[in-house]
Amino acid sequence: MLIKQQSSWSFEDRLSPTPGRVIKEVVDLYTDEQIIHIKLKDFLRLTVKRADLNINLPFIGTSKPSDSEEESEFIYFAVNLGDLNSYPAVENGLKHVKLEIEYLNIFPGFWKKSFKIGRNTTGYISTTRIDGPSQHEYLIKLPLGMKLDMKELSPELIYVLGDDSGKLKLNINYQEKIEGQEIVHLLIDAADYEENYEVLRNPEVVFYLSYSVSNQPEYILLFPVLSTMMLAFVFILFIPVLKQFLSGNPAVLNLIEFFNILIPQTIVLFPFAYYYIDSSRRNFEIPYSRYTELVIMLAVIFLVLSLLLLSATYLKPLG
Repeated sequence: MLIKQQSSWSFEDRLSPTPGRVIKEVVDLYTDEQIIHIKLKDFLRLTVKRADLNINLPFIGTSKPSDSEEESEFIYFAVNLGDLNSYPAVENGLKHVKLEIEYLNIFPGFWKKSFKIGRNTTGYISTTRIDGPSQHEYLIKLPLGMKLDMKELSPELIYVLGDDSGKLKLNINYQEKIEGQEIVHLLIDAADYEENYEVLRNPEVVFYLSYSVSNQPEYILLFPVLSTMMLAFVFILFIPVLKQFLSGNPAVLNLIEFFNILIPQTIVLFPFAYYYIDSSRRNFEIPYSRYTELVIMLAVIFLVLSLLLLSATYLKPLG
């Protein structure tokens, strides 16, 4: 006999270099079986631990016939719990088993936001399926540089049980930020939890957790806007240098004027380019990243061209 009592869930969303979601389920089971079966699909890096002792449990892939086309998409694993006498006893000869199941979902169900005037269109919308009875709290770790977007789509939890369905209100219980990564603890509203307690504890229930994520405002403004300003700043130097080169007259822009412009440009542009590269290396999600990369590259190219054109202008009389 195997009874799934409840599960707590945590999700870590990842966008770089490819989308994925690390899912951790801590599940409470009542069982009298040493070998139990779990099923997963679209996953990598599976680990199964005995949560109370934090030790890995052995498992092996197995087949389980199913008449359902949906069920046939799953891969089944037989997990060896070891000595059942080492687990706490409950009733009717059952043991209380607490497992921690962690894996990487390679098809996490992220949808890029569509464009709409007056709305922050950066980021993504996520919907994930959760099977079976669930505890009242969900933990979400967002990609670096991103935040939960409460205006776009408040986090919502929809349940489906047979022909019955409904929506449960989710409140933000706690928020924290560790090294730029926002971590959100969502809690089912107390009134909804009490009213739908029997639904939440039903082993046949299916939940769909949805939420919207956006880039943090400082990144939306910092990278695309500042990079555009950098390019405009570079043209302040490039245009007179180009005119001087075409006219062949070094008196248009003397060396003192040139370096009075070049030095501030270099002081601003190269640290900014380094900050962008370093943020990308640390997997910060930067909005309009391709545009920002292109503009930074153009700014550097025109700055180098300014140096070359100026050198050519002053060297021309010597030739």
